Amino acid sequence: MRNRNIPFGCQYQNGVLAVHPQESQTVRAVFAAYLGGEPLSKIAAHLTAKLVEYLPGHWQWDKARVKRILDNDKYTGNGEFPPIVNEKDFQLAHQKKESANTNRQPMDEDIKLLKSLVHCHHCGGPMVRRMDSRFENPVTWKCPRCGYCLPQPDEDFKQRVFLLQQRLVDKPLLAEKEEEPIPVTSMEARRLTNEIFRKLDSGDFSEEELVNLALQCAAENYQTINSARHITERLTAALLHAGPLSAFDRTLFERTISEIHLTRKGEILLKLQNGVIIGEGDAP
Repeated sequence: MRNRNIPFGCQYQNGVLAVHPQESQTVRAVFAAYLGGEPLSKIAAHLTAKLVEYLPGHWQWDKARVKRILDNDKYTGNGEFPPIVNEKDFQLAHQKKESANTNRQPMDEDIKLLKSLVHCHHCGGPMVRRMDSRFENPVTWKCPRCGYCLPQPDEDFKQRVFLLQQRLVDKPLLAEKEEEPIPVTSMEARRLTNEIFRKLDSGDFSEEELVNLALQCAAENYQTINSARHITERLTAALLHAGPLSAFDRTLFERTISEIHLTRKGEILLKLQNGVIIGEGDAP
């Protein structure tokens, strides 16, 4: 039996990779069925019953062939391949498969929180926690996008994150970000304010028109207040009021951290909500 040199769902058109109309529908149907709760065996049986060919003359699907479709990140448009499924559905399917692993280790609530924020520092893709008790290092963090893996026991991972959080609380100024001073109002807010006064001076306006302009102006001013400078001030205030930490503070973490990054050197970085990144390799 010959093998395909391009993923099922793709074809060459005039020498360029393109979406195969029929096969791509099958790929989307596989993801939809799996995310809808269908087991791999039932999806395979359904495709076999419909005589869906994965190669000319071959339509005997099994769980492994269905799983290869769900595992193939080329369907999100990676590299030169045309997108067939969106990144969100691919990640949801991947996480669902990991959760279905009967060998996985139960997670406490803090690890569940951290798990939702972990990203690969190099490609930016979300990383997933994989658990298999048969291995010497049962817990591994993997990036489905670039394939990077980092073995890391849950307690060690949580302790390393806590030490970074503790350092932030001890030195809140680490959250400071160098940036240009932010004006009290934006240019758009000033334009809207001038427009309001112009209409008032001319007398050519309706009450509804002025109300709409005033609401737009208020929204612009709110956006300015919600800028990075003010986010940084709120972060610093939260850290200052946290006091010395003796254990991981889940509430403080949710208020201050937007992402956790893992590097190929095995380092953990915390990305604060204002974009500042704090790493284990930074000077204490």
